[in-house]
Amino acid sequence: MAMPVPEWGMGMRIVIIGCGRIGAHVARQLAAAGHTVSVVDQDAVSLRRLGDDFPGCTMVGTGFDEAVLQKAGVADAEAVVVLTNVDATNFMVARAVVELFGVRRVTVRVNDPEFSAVFAELGLKTVDLPDLILQRVDELLASDG
Repeated sequence: MAMPVPEWGMGMRIVIIGCGRIGAHVARQLAAAGHTVSVVDQDAVSLRRLGDDFPGCTMVGTGFDEAVLQKAGVADAEAVVVLTNVDATNFMVARAVVELFGVRRVTVRVNDPEFSAVFAELGLKTVDLPDLILQRVDELLASDG
């Protein structure tokens, strides 16, 4: 299922690290929006979540491995989205992407809000899942219906 450096098409060139339920959903949505998407996960079974009709590239490997990132096309990517379920892994991957490849648009999933400050120090944009859930719950509680 793995492919060499992706053939970049129209839209943005985006590499997603982590293909859990969230990563697979984000990858499919970005591809459907016309972006060229490459997805990396350490588990080949996880990449099956993308489905047989996924138009992007997939690669089995560890997201903080420089060779894997190179093969996934990070050097030519306009954005990287790090969506594993382990904050320490997300930090290592994001740091590698920024420091080794100079990617400027890096968005990182944060599972534990205490990690947000660590990611902010690197200048990374975060998706803080607990805060997003709390925000949505507050909105629902405040609404009439």
